[in-house]
Amino acid sequence: MENFNYIGIERVSPKSGNKVYIPDVEDASKPKFGMIFKTLDDAYNFYKKYASVGGFGVRKGTEYSDPRGVKKLKYYVCSKEGINKMKKIDTMDEYYKQKVTRSNSSKRTGCNAHIRLEFTNNEWKIYKFVEDHNHFFVEQQDMHFLTSSRQLTHLQKHMIHSMSKINLGPVKAFNVMRTMFGGFEQVGVTKEDCKNFKRELNLFIGEYDAEMAVSFLMKKKEHLPNFSCEYFTDDEDRLKGLFWADEDAKRNYFTFGDVMSFDATYRSNRFLRVWSLYRYGV
Repeated sequence: MENFNYIGIERVSPKSGNKVYIPDVEDASKPKFGMIFKTLDDAYNFYKKYASVGGFGVRKGTEYSDPRGVKKLKYYVCSKEGINKMKKIDTMDEYYKQKVTRSNSSKRTGCNAHIRLEFTNNEWKIYKFVEDHNHFFVEQQDMHFLTSSRQLTHLQKHMIHSMSKINLGPVKAFNVMRTMFGGFEQVGVTKEDCKNFKRELNLFIGEYDAEMAVSFLMKKKEHLPNFSCEYFTDDEDRLKGLFWADEDAKRNYFTFGDVMSFDATYRSNRFLRVWSLYRYGV
């Protein structure tokens, strides 16, 4: 949820007579007419940094290209720009245990704060900067709730991925990061962001898991002289069979003979077998 408070500078617009709110930010951190950026990403990151200090969220707005398809104009706007229509959503009524339809009101206020960049001489230049907002701002301790401020870092993605190898879910990974970093606001993301990343990771692995497994084992075969690996595919190049044995497995077979193993996790976790193979080679 977004907790809006009276922060920033409150003024009355001379044109409309309505109250407007200006971020209380040092001039060095503010966008200015004529500012030059090498790339749009540089401009967007600068505007996001300004927004995080000022107490509002940002998103990417309209863009225009020339007839050749070269991008020439780009807007970055306040996250409350525009007004969405009321939407009907189905939710579960916990008391009656049935679905009900409720109205999902828009959180946008038609805010006109934005920057406009134009592409000239292989650079992006700010040609317009609207500083006034028509809504309250968010306090610094609540900024991590805004969508534009919630981004997983490379370290956080690595932690979620590493914990999934030992069958710890994204919620537990979030709780570990919360303890390590010193609180919810220090993590910079929510539990839902962690779950969304894990879902995207699973979708990626699900598409390439067989290819990744075969590639990993064949590389081991190249570097380990006593490691064996064979596989075969069908007419559509889909993996149908895979066999491998390392030096320890061959030694155990020589000593004890045939061994039958039972996989108690079969079909309980689709990706556990792949990551287990990566970690243990079994």
